[in-house]
Amino acid sequence: MHRWKQGKLFLLPHTEAMHTATEGNSITLPELLRAPHERGRIGLLLLLLTLTAAWIDMLSYLSLGRVFASFMTGNFLFIGLGLAQGNSGLLIRALVAVLVSLLGIILGSFCLGRAPQQQSGTAWHHTFARYLLLEWLLLLVYAIIWRVTSNLSQQGGVQILLLGVAALGMGIQGALVWALKIPGVAADALTATLITLGQRLAQGLDHPGPESQEWRWSTMLMVLLCLIYVASALVVALTSAFILTPVVPVIVVTIAIFALLVPARQAV
Repeated sequence: MHRWKQGKLFLLPHTEAMHTATEGNSITLPELLRAPHERGRIGLLLLLLTLTAAWIDMLSYLSLGRVFASFMTGNFLFIGLGLAQGNSGLLIRALVAVLVSLLGIILGSFCLGRAPQQQSGTAWHHTFARYLLLEWLLLLVYAIIWRVTSNLSQQGGVQILLLGVAALGMGIQGALVWALKIPGVAADALTATLITLGQRLAQGLDHPGPESQEWRWSTMLMVLLCLIYVASALVVALTSAFILTPVVPVIVVTIAIFALLVPARQAV
């Protein structure tokens, strides 16, 4: 129990008393993530969520007033820029993105905090799938509003609405990825990923030798996250006028949900 408290994910104390291990196969989330057979599924989940964040960010930047729905560091810069230039439109859009994203993180963290701390592997998969369903609904609303709007560039109110819906979904997603406690992985901004990757490479130069399977897996995952982010941003920039472009995040999160559910059903 002491080991679980050190790496505790959920912060609500009453849940710890309510949800104790009653079955032999009940495990904590850190134990689930350390299981070798879970690496492929968790890696796929992170890649899909990174693709979603990058796709939404590029759509927001290109069509919703040059701000981001997921990358909050850039939005803080835009807040300062809007103040310095007296650009009220940029200031409002950046503030909306930051505040609504914060709301999504609070909501997501609260939902995760209500989950049992010890579950079977299948139950953890279902918990994450139900959680992602909330993001999926927001992305569906986002895509519908986008498609029924004729000219986004001339409708500031619709831009702010879309930005708010997207930022709420990205905040919820960010809370999930952060809850996984994987070093250097945030899925919505790659600064921490790049720093951790650089540290890993430096360790390899300083202490050359055989690398553990877990070391190689996590390093490869971080490289793939960077590539996915760049590739998806490039695709959106090239196809932003395509009719299905706003629907892609819905499809990607759908795949993520099925990636969580299908193995669980096979295990049953």
